[in-house]
Order: sequence, then structure tokens, then C-alpha cells
Amino acid sequence: MRSIIKISLLAVLISSCEEAAELDLRQTPSKIVIEGLLANKSQYHSVTISRSADFYGSGQTPRVSNAAVKVMDDTGAEYNFIHNPRNHPDSLGIYIPETNFVGEIGKTYTLLVNVDGESYEASDKLLSVIPIDSLKFQINEDQEEDPNEPGKIYEVLVFAREPQDEKNYYLFKYYRNDSLTVFRPTDVYFSDDQLLGEKIDGVPSPVYYAPNDKARLEVYSLSRKGYIFYSDLSTNLNNDGGGMFGSIPAPPRSNISNGALGFFQVSAVHDKETLIE
Repeated sequence: MRSIIKISLLAVLISSCEEAAELDLRQTPSKIVIEGLLANKSQYHSVTISRSADFYGSGQTPRVSNAAVKVMDDTGAEYNFIHNPRNHPDSLGIYIPETNFVGEIGKTYTLLVNVDGESYEASDKLLSVIPIDSLKFQINEDQEEDPNEPGKIYEVLVFAREPQDEKNYYLFKYYRNDSLTVFRPTDVYFSDDQLLGEKIDGVPSPVYYAPNDKARLEVYSLSRKGYIFYSDLSTNLNNDGGGMFGSIPAPPRSNISNGALGFFQVSAVHDKETLIE
């Protein structure tokens, strides 16, 4: 009986201590965020520059339109990037090369950015990528019984060969009718070659398609630093917080100097598409 009374008193004390508490999330200084991609195909080149926002902020993060941006390769060649040359409202903060050029496998590229007198630098190497031999498709029986989206019951199967004599890392992007598509909003599809194995023989896509959909897969080569960045990003996106004892999420590890957030990715890209019939 005394134990029951003690427990009851403890419950009353705990409930009486509950108060609405507003977290003191003092605004930290805004940081530059740089998201760059350079590839072996000129249409992929772009650098997006923005500033981090306040915790309680909403909408698009502030874009930076007054930066000086250029890329150098390890032979000394320089390529200037210019801001939004077509003056499109959806391209604020996006810089593209002033003249066309193609990234070359084996070269290291260095991004140089200057914003309001502050300089930022990042380097990454362009590594080779596995070519996709073919894409096939089939009905996924689980999706047919209980589709996550009505009518989308086909999965795409990937066939390729991965060289096992060197360590390689890859990023995968799946498109449905030219729109980048993921199964869950927090999904990031990346892998090392150990997980893939040498013979990629009908690996199914994580997203699903309907008849007459155009399915496209893009495979990007990644450096070790790029693989770590996407691993950190995936961990943060899928972190449920772990309650009051969980670890505090940290920004993904970046290759950009001077405390900037983001990543400068240099990749070879291979893509293939098929029509779901």
C-alpha cells in the first residue's frame, strides 16, 4: 500500500512539473552553402550558392547572386562561371560555365568561390563510372497487391559489370518521365562496389512505374569524400532524433574550406532509359 501511495505521489509531482517550454534557439551567424557539380558531360555543370537560414525561417534559403566563381583543373586551365545568364527567376544563385567544356576522367578539379571578400575552395577528382549494359522491367508482386501509388507496379532491373580491381563509389538517380523520383522523401541512393559486387544482374529499382512511363537511371561516380558526404546526408535525413538522449545532427562532412556547407562533386555520369510497355 505504501508503494502504491509513493508511486501515486510521484506521478502527481511529475505531472505538476510539466510546463510548455520554448527552446532558446539563438540565431547563429549565417553560413555560405555551396552545391557544385562538374561532370564528363557539359550540361551537368552548375554551382548553386546560398546562405543558411534561421531555425524558424521558412521558404527558400537566401540565394547569392554576386559571387565570383571559377574552376581550375590540375593542368592550370581555368573556366569562369557566370550567374543566371538567362535571368530566369527559378535560377537565382545558380552559376554555369561561361564557355562549354567537358570534364576529363583522371583530372582533379578545384572550385574557387569569392563572396563579399571571403574565399572558399574545394577539390575533387573525376573518376570513371560503370556503364549500364541494359534496363529491363517487370511487375513487382508486392506493389501489384498494395501499390504505394495507384497504377505504379513496375520495377526497373539494372544490368551492368563493376570492376572489382579498384575501390569505387556511386550515386544513383532514378527519373520518372524526366522528374527525379524517390520512394521516400528522405531516400538517398548510393553504394560502394563491395555492396554491388562484380555482376550487377537485375538489381531492382527502389521506385516504381506505370505503363507508358519513361524510366531513366543516372549513375554518378563518387570519390571517397563524396561517398562520405552522401552517407552523412542520408544519416541526417533519416535521423529520428533519438529522443532526449539522441545525438545532435551535424552537417554532412564537406570538402569546401572556410566553414562553408555543402559539397563540390566531380563525377562521370552514365545514363540509360527505357519505356514501360
